[in-house]
Amino acid sequence: MAQVLQLNLSTVCRWVKRGWLEATRRSARHYQIRRWHLQQFFENPPQSIKKRIDALDVEAINYLLGKKA
Repeated sequence: MAQVLQLNLSTVCRWVKRGWLEATRRSARHYQIRRWHLQQFFENPPQSIKKRIDALDVEAINYLLGKKA
């Protein structure tokens, strides 16, 4: 996810640790983020990072959500 959105991995991990993005820990270094939780996050991001989310590439978000162009 971080690579597709051109974000630092620590940024995405921070969102998970703060509870903004729901994920399941699969190992010490890997999280699983369900498409449903990702969609909720993008549709209703925390106010403090809303501008950052709005600036992300729409095509990359649609790719992650499995939407066609």
